[in-house]
Amino acid sequence: MISKKINYFNIIIYSVYIISIGYFLFSKDYTNSSLCTIAFIINLILRWIYYKNFIILDNSLYIVGSLFILFCLVFGSSFKFYDSIKHYDDFLHFWSGFITVKIGFNIIKALEVNLFNKSLLVVILLFFFAMGFASICEIIEYSLDTFFKMNTQKGGLTDTIQDMIDALFGSILMIIYYIKKYNI
Repeated sequence: MISKKINYFNIIIYSVYIISIGYFLFSKDYTNSSLCTIAFIINLILRWIYYKNFIILDNSLYIVGSLFILFCLVFGSSFKFYDSIKHYDDFLHFWSGFITVKIGFNIIKALEVNLFNKSLLVVILLFFFAMGFASICEIIEYSLDTFFKMNTQKGGLTDTIQDMIDALFGSILMIIYYIKKYNI
């Protein structure tokens, strides 16, 4: 059963999407209204998966994932936070380290494999899952720049490496959290 907190969260986040789409349509900025609409659709898909009680997507991951989409696509790209707020991109890549470790941890729990007796294996799996996801994100950024003439990697190789380092630190902190919480 979906809690009232999740329902209120959805009302707030969808209101932000609708206001943002309306703002960009009113400003005749169809590129950013399209980007906000795409983010909105991605969030609807995430909500649908969550409502289907997909075992990996728990309450906290649903909320954090929804906010991450909003912060990346709407605030970061459409409202230009990447350009106007120093280290905004670093913050999001750091945050992605937390999210990907949480996803990896939920997958391990969902598989109901007794890996918790094998703490080193759990740590290695979580670490490589998070870093693999970070590399996929960088490949996507590179592809957007190459094929769609976007400018997601303003700093080129330096930006890519810094993003990977941010994800590394975020994932290490989240792994330490799980080690302490679950005595892995």
